[in-house]
Amino acid sequence: MISRGGALNRRELLELFGAGMFVARQPGAQQQAPAFSALDHIEFFVSNVERSRDFFVRVFGNTLLNRNNKRYLKLGTTYMAFEQPRANGEIKVDHTSLAIKGLEMPKLHAFLEQRGVAYQDYPSGRDTAVVDADGIRLQLSPENGWSLLNPATFLPEVIPMAEEPVFRPNDMDHVVLNVKEPDQSVAFYQKFLGAPARSNNRIWFQIGASRIGLQQTPPGQRPGVFYFCVTAAAFNVDAANRRLQQIGATVETPEIAGTVRFRDPDGLLIQVMG
Repeated sequence: MISRGGALNRRELLELFGAGMFVARQPGAQQQAPAFSALDHIEFFVSNVERSRDFFVRVFGNTLLNRNNKRYLKLGTTYMAFEQPRANGEIKVDHTSLAIKGLEMPKLHAFLEQRGVAYQDYPSGRDTAVVDADGIRLQLSPENGWSLLNPATFLPEVIPMAEEPVFRPNDMDHVVLNVKEPDQSVAFYQKFLGAPARSNNRIWFQIGASRIGLQQTPPGQRPGVFYFCVTAAAFNVDAANRRLQQIGATVETPEIAGTVRFRDPDGLLIQVMG
């Protein structure tokens, strides 16, 4: 993730790819695939950090950290992070993190190299990044990334709550990605995520207790994160929708009955299921 030692934007990653700094070796011995446990976090850029902070605190609660004006909001066992983009940057999801049980970087490197998957470690040495043909970045990380946010520099930020949050989040269940060429994307992702399953015009990869789905980019949309889904304690759908509208969310018709689907102030699509 960006916070563990500095960001690598898409341009920098692609430049490194082009410079040959990711050339993969092909070890002879078969390397064991990483044991993914779940999605760990999602990070994105917003137009106004304080506005997004106040919005998401009312939606998901106020367990919040602040580091250099970047906010980290706990979602049960996972979290979201958001900040304003760098100069001329887009309002978009920067990356999604996948947690690996007992992550050992040399073994992960050897596995990725054997599979021909280019990667770039973060300066912290705890995480590495892979980028697909659409420029979508996944971060491969240790488990429980929230616990790695150093309390000396990630400072608690207290936001008073006039009422209970709309949801009591448990974790992140899945993320759906828009891709230009689904078959090409499947060929890439299955190198390190294993065999996919197909359902409802989407292609799914199991990430331990979580999933990543691929779909053909719909007309008028761009490749990238289409939406992410948070699981929460049981809630009343109608009441949740009313509360979301009151705090400025744009509520949309969900794909599945019993879930809630809404957009944040910048249009990021989020789904919540009980």
